[in-house]
Amino acid sequence: MISVLGWIVAIVGLGFLILAHEFGHFIVAKATGMRVEEFSLGFGRYLWSRRIGETVYGISILPLGGYVRVTGMHKEEFEARVAEAEEEEAAGRQAASTRQTRSRDRRRPGDPEDRLAGPRAISAAEIAATPLERRYYAHPLWHKLLFIVAGVTMNVLVAFVLIWIVGATQGETVASTRIESVDSGTPAAAVGLRAQDTIVAIDGEKIETWEELRTRIITRPNQRVILTVEREGSLLTVEATLSEREEGIGYLGIRPYAMHKELGMGGALSYAGRTLGSMFKLIFVGIKMMFTGEVQVTGSQGLAGPVGILQLSSEAFQGGYYLMLLALISVNLAVFNMLPLLPLDGGHVLFSLIEKVRGKSVSLRVFERVSMVGLIMFLALFVIATGNDIGRILGG
Repeated sequence: MISVLGWIVAIVGLGFLILAHEFGHFIVAKATGMRVEEFSLGFGRYLWSRRIGETVYGISILPLGGYVRVTGMHKEEFEARVAEAEEEEAAGRQAASTRQTRSRDRRRPGDPEDRLAGPRAISAAEIAATPLERRYYAHPLWHKLLFIVAGVTMNVLVAFVLIWIVGATQGETVASTRIESVDSGTPAAAVGLRAQDTIVAIDGEKIETWEELRTRIITRPNQRVILTVEREGSLLTVEATLSEREEGIGYLGIRPYAMHKELGMGGALSYAGRTLGSMFKLIFVGIKMMFTGEVQVTGSQGLAGPVGILQLSSEAFQGGYYLMLLALISVNLAVFNMLPLLPLDGGHVLFSLIEKVRGKSVSLRVFERVSMVGLIMFLALFVIATGNDIGRILGG
């Protein structure tokens, strides 16, 4: 039974990762002189908001991410807001009604991200008065790229710090390629592997760490592998056919010798770097396996959605490994956000580079259409992942 406290900690942890990501965008926007209109946790209309200086800070109704809205993200959009302000002034009104503003939004192309975020909290007249040097589109390419990748950078930094805290407080358990035990009825037992053996190579490629050995095993379900084994000072070669576990990964059936050691503050830095690198490698291997069909996308062993992630986080909190899981989720967010698809950060990087090569902006209509394709894809993934979560819950 998952405790209420576990769920609360899980929700707060995910909120913290989103906050860190958006804060990265925020501080770079401020540092480079861009005007930040809004900083929100969540999408849609605000549940709570407060204006401090020129920026509105708030919590929105849909807790599926967050956004930092800067002025002039697209030149056409900014010009439309200027025209809107001029219309309002010409009509002798301070602000258009919500109904009229929405009608204008429907008649012109717009950024789907703006529609996802919800109505702007700053008036058209105030936006139109923003000096040129404070508008996003007027900034040099390196400012734009720095702003875009800042969120991902913060996620990586947060993951590093979390792993460092774990290393400094709990030390490191180092697993070796020496076998402590062999599970009965497994491929390892079938080929005669036994305790005290050390695996030194797979298919002729040298293996130095347990992580290398584990990665090569889990990525080869139902495949034959040639193992080079050191036994009592001599080398021998065996062929094993890996089995496949329920989650679609390869399985040999051995347990490694593990040694615990204290790291201290300095040693934990190296540990954090190595572990962070292993997490990135694990994620990219997982992505490759999804595209090649080696692991499931749907079903009880498929992608996890928001509910599944919260459940895993709650279980990790109770199991005492929450910070490491939070670090892994943060790295996942970083990798996911850098996919070259709009409206993700990676898509913005790609379009910024395309605009630089072309020497002019991509039209807002093209941007809108490409973004809509990306949003539909992500909506489909969300539905699939949520369906998987429901199936896991109903299946116990």
